[in-house]
Amino acid sequence: MKPDPSDRFARWLSHPRFFTAVLLAALALALPTVAIAFYADDYILFCYLAKLIPGSPPWYDLYNFFPGAPEETRAAVSISGLPWWTDPELRIHLVRPLASALFTLERAVFGDTPLGYHLVSIALYVALVAAAGRLFLRVLPGATAALALLIFAISGNHVHPAGWIACQHLLLAALPVVLGLLAVLRYREEGWRPGLYLGPLGLGIGLLGGEAALGGAAYWIAYQLAGPLPPGRADGWRARAAGVLPALGLLGYFAAYKAFGGGAAHTGGYIDPLTSPLAFVAAAAERLPILIGGALVAVPADLSVPLPKLPFIAVGLAAAAGVALLYRACLPAVPERERAALRWLVPGALLAFFTSLGGFPGSRLLLMPGLGIAPLLAVVVLRGLGRAASPGVASWPRRAGAWFLAAVHLGLAPLLFLAATASSIDIARKVEDIARSAEIDAPPRKRVFIAAASDPMASMYPQAIRALESPDSFSCWSILSMNKGTQRLTRTGPSSFSLGPIGGTMLTGAFETLYRAPSSPIAAGYEVGQCGATIRVAEVADGRPTRLEVDLGAPLEDPGLVILAWRDGRLRRVAPPAVGEAVEFPWSPGPIGFF
Repeated sequence: MKPDPSDRFARWLSHPRFFTAVLLAALALALPTVAIAFYADDYILFCYLAKLIPGSPPWYDLYNFFPGAPEETRAAVSISGLPWWTDPELRIHLVRPLASALFTLERAVFGDTPLGYHLVSIALYVALVAAAGRLFLRVLPGATAALALLIFAISGNHVHPAGWIACQHLLLAALPVVLGLLAVLRYREEGWRPGLYLGPLGLGIGLLGGEAALGGAAYWIAYQLAGPLPPGRADGWRARAAGVLPALGLLGYFAAYKAFGGGAAHTGGYIDPLTSPLAFVAAAAERLPILIGGALVAVPADLSVPLPKLPFIAVGLAAAAGVALLYRACLPAVPERERAALRWLVPGALLAFFTSLGGFPGSRLLLMPGLGIAPLLAVVVLRGLGRAASPGVASWPRRAGAWFLAAVHLGLAPLLFLAATASSIDIARKVEDIARSAEIDAPPRKRVFIAAASDPMASMYPQAIRALESPDSFSCWSILSMNKGTQRLTRTGPSSFSLGPIGGTMLTGAFETLYRAPSSPIAAGYEVGQCGATIRVAEVADGRPTRLEVDLGAPLEDPGLVILAWRDGRLRRVAPPAVGEAVEFPWSPGPIGFF
């Protein structure tokens, strides 16, 4: 009889140097992210620290993007701090003081050199992988723990936490929570008294890093409810419920979060379950299967933002059903220790998913759920490849499923990690080039109006880069349309024009609804003053603008203003047409490729 391939695999996983090899693999995959340098929101945070944006938050609260103060928001809109369609009550205030403090410290130490920032991120990521490895080794057999660690360490879903500086909050939330969870397990299983205090301390530090730490609290609660009880303690719901009582401290966190002004409102990107429970449930119905698909079969969740969501939802539901059936087929071969671990790790992962559903969708949200998903995948791969089968059930479907998951999470995962890194590098360089090559002649300082640019990397972030690098090149930056379609600009007077998409409406894209939720329609006649111009909504359809009337307050040929549009991979200057004539801007993809 030929040797069982799963036995050979298990022996390889049990090599005494395997743990070190995985840490080196995580380091090797993360190191290329240094080439991303600064990216997207990094520039916004830099502008906050330099006080280049009116109403910039203090250094300890940099993720307070929109405070929800109508008067402040209207003032910011008038001087182009926000798009003209921004809801005056918009609030996206993410309370992350530890992450804000770290970013401020890095700025003071490393200045404009991105390498130091990235080395900090990489060190945090490798430390998180090491902590996850200790957790897996504590609750799983050696080979299964090693495979779970490998799956977690090389996941392509972790590129942004490891390589996007503004995402350091995810690592600052996850690392202390995992260390705290290890302390709790040691207290529960060995009676190690310091764990009684270090567990809550780790959770508290994680929550200062960011709300992603709530995913760690989900594992704590799941362990208390479904994990093994300490030796000598009677089983029963009363005993288990008593173990959950310390988690009630989260109520104090929620109260403090709200008292500090944290949360989200009047936005289509972030949804606060405490203030908008119905909207959260509706969003969860879409986002949960999408994220599950990303976790189980590595379908990039970020692509669900610009593309139709239904295929991603279908893949997620199919993946969940497939893995559940595969686990059931493997169950006779799953030892009790693995079953006991999965009884709380999988529910913990599901709860961690729910704590992530209010955030802007993306694979970065899978960091905390991955702590429970990786062990599940490790179990079904190892046990699925073995010869032991369920009585009366053919072995080939089980093995095929296990081989498929192994191919995705061991063969494809590092390639996805490197591909996502390369994509981020490419986008980062393109955005910098767009900002520097935008056809804005100075002096004098220009009032800049973007007539057509649907990709935020071509319309929003170049403003921040130019504000940092060439602050004298413009005095105001107004984004008129981010519609993904052909735009028509018709000159209606010496200083005025109308603008609108051909055969569509504005405010349907993910980054448009970030500033105004679809539940807040705009009526015809809505008027905003921005950059010395008057922007009036002339026509609407289903509460969304179809045509704007814009008066710049000066002739379109005035040297103090410039109209730009996204064409041929650049923000190019628009030559003003004659009165009564029109110019069209056909849509073309921006740096991201989908917007």
